[in-house]
Amino acid sequence: MPELHFNKTVENEHEKKIIFVSYLREGFVERSLVLYSDKKNKLKTIYFSSYEFGSVEWINGTGLQEYRVWEDDEQAEASTYLTRRYTARLADGMADEQYAQESIIPDVLENLADKDFSQLIRRVISRKRYRKKIDFSVFTPQE
Repeated sequence: MPELHFNKTVENEHEKKIIFVSYLREGFVERSLVLYSDKKNKLKTIYFSSYEFGSVEWINGTGLQEYRVWEDDEQAEASTYLTRRYTARLADGMADEQYAQESIIPDVLENLADKDFSQLIRRVISRKRYRKKIDFSVFTPQE
C-alpha cells in the first residue's frame, strides 16, 4: 500500500491547508489527511479520508464528528447513470465515533510516511481542543 506523503500547502489570507495524500493509481486518491490551521499555525480542523472506510473530521474545540462511510456496491446501483458511476458519501451513513476510531483514522495514520507526525496527530485528536502551534515548515513535497 502506498504511504501518505506531504503533497502541498495551500494558503489564503485567513488559513493554511496542509495536504498529505496517497494514490491508488495516478489521479485517484486512496487516502488523505488534510489539516487546516490559522495563519499562526494553530489547528482548526483535521480531515481524514480513506477510500476503503470513509471519512471523519476533527474540529478544534469540538473533537471528532461528521463520520461518513462510502456507499456500497448495492447502494451505488441507483437508477441514474451518474450515480451508478460515481459513489458518494452517505449523509446518514452508519459510521459513528467507534467506527472512525477503529477503521478510518487507523487506516490513514498507520499509512502516514512520517510516523512521528502520525503520533502527534493521534495525540491531537485524543482531545477536543488543541492549543499548541504546529511547525508545518518542516514538510516538503515528495519528488
